[in-house]
Amino acid sequence: MSNYVYFKTKTDYLYNIDSKNDIFSDDLLDLIKDTELKELIINKYDLDKNILINIDKADIVYNEIKSYVDRFELLRLTVPENKVDTFLKENPEEKKYDYYFNIKEACIDESTGEMIENLEAVAIYDSLDLFYKDRSLSQYVKSLNKSKNLNKSQLLDDLNISWKRHFDKYPKDVKPKIFRVLKNKDLYYVKSINSKQYKEYGIAESFVLSMLELNKIHLREEVNFSISSISLRESKIDMIISLDKKVSIKDVGYFRPSISIRNEDTGNASLGVHTSIEFYPENNEDNNKIYLFPKKDKDNNKIENKTTANHTINQDTLLELFESISDLFDYLKQVEKDFKFYNDAQHPDELRQKIAEKVCNTKGMFKGLTQLQGLFERKKDQQITNLQNLLEMCGKAEMLDMDFDLKFKLRYLISNVLLYGNNTIK
Repeated sequence: MSNYVYFKTKTDYLYNIDSKNDIFSDDLLDLIKDTELKELIINKYDLDKNILINIDKADIVYNEIKSYVDRFELLRLTVPENKVDTFLKENPEEKKYDYYFNIKEACIDESTGEMIENLEAVAIYDSLDLFYKDRSLSQYVKSLNKSKNLNKSQLLDDLNISWKRHFDKYPKDVKPKIFRVLKNKDLYYVKSINSKQYKEYGIAESFVLSMLELNKIHLREEVNFSISSISLRESKIDMIISLDKKVSIKDVGYFRPSISIRNEDTGNASLGVHTSIEFYPENNEDNNKIYLFPKKDKDNNKIENKTTANHTINQDTLLELFESISDLFDYLKQVEKDFKFYNDAQHPDELRQKIAEKVCNTKGMFKGLTQLQGLFERKKDQQITNLQNLLEMCGKAEMLDMDFDLKFKLRYLISNVLLYGNNTIK
């Protein structure tokens, strides 16, 4: 299988997939490569003995996570700016040109002084932007690849030469960069460029700590959980974990309180735990659902919506972050008292129009998504006369295949329209 498959997000809905449910703590611990963090986890969750963890679909997600962890070795290379440049190289597999980093000299282990030389690595994710950001050249460099100019490689070479001259003249301007490089056999990929303060908390850490914390709640309160969906790539995870509890709303449908575990470990992105609601419209033959994100109402002290942190926190704080899962589920237990749709204030077709204003904007973030636009645009044979019609429409939108980040923008849009009557997007 191509390495590029692991760099592209895929989403799986797990409610119709068979699961053994069980997973052992020793298997989870094997996913954690940092020995110090592993020891902290063992002590916090009393894992001196191999314990059985029973969470629906945990075994399925574990196998997925393990395939990513086993695929790549992560290298943290300290590289002076004047010892690295970039070039373009044809990629027949992806039918495009890739940007490469040419790393001439890098420290692979500062404690021993071990060095690595003449490493060529493909720029993936936003690593190219991060490299040129301080030089205000990100857009120019990316534009070279789009140009039909046959001399685009020469232009990039000229740029590298000019910066070499600059650093030769002003050596004090040279700063060390941390290149986070993925290795698979003899292939290398630069996933991100960060500071020394950046900690390696990836998809494995998020999954392991989530499962252990949920198991603690499960044993303490005798409640059950299920992983209902997982969006995953090598550097990103969004996992929806649902409480096995239905809350009915008369003539509208039912919902399950849930938690969204998120982590993006590139750039300066954050990791965190977010409250969510899986809503199932009434008479839903296709089992479509809608994800809603309630906010905290400062006046009425309703649901707290998230706990987040960046990747510079220490390991103790990381464990505390995932411990907040218990608090967030406690908030969601009260959601039945607070939760209702915005149907008392507006006609359902007005709510559809609020969604359409964003979705059908030809210059907006959803431009080009014709299937999505077709769902929400006004049609003669599509009269949104009641809330049920609108909920079915939103459920169909959730099932559309689209970019990982756009899907969450859409979720927030639909959530804000249905819950609060506004079409703001995070």
